[in-house]
Amino acid sequence: MKKEFDDYFDYTNIHQEEWDYIIREASSINNSVEIIRELESLKKKIAILTKIHTLNEMKVKIEYLREHRKIYCPVIFVPPGIKKHNVVIPNGQILIDDLKKNVRLWNENGGNGLLFDKNLSNDTDGKVKSLEFLLRR
Repeated sequence: MKKEFDDYFDYTNIHQEEWDYIIREASSINNSVEIIRELESLKKKIAILTKIHTLNEMKVKIEYLREHRKIYCPVIFVPPGIKKHNVVIPNGQILIDDLKKNVRLWNENGGNGLLFDKNLSNDTDGKVKSLEFLLRR
């Protein structure tokens, strides 16, 4: 499986329009983009911590967030082979992520990790269906 991913990322480096398509077609889950923009307008301290696989993906993500989604908070990129908790020291900070492993590692390193699951009917202690709860903090 790893070889297939590597081959695909090699393909995206040759065909740069592939990342444009992938990012452009990604939809906002449970109004996440709108909530991030509202948090920014409220002057809340937030940042986007996102995994990247290629430099071209990084370029397309930042252009898309800034130009099309109008999101201006800091964007911190996590390169291949590095864990999110090694890029940003958790130190009690909240991480909302859709991968259980990232949430577990964040919690194990002193953070407050929450699993993002768009299919939940209600938020629970360790899982959230939306970023909306951040508006009430």
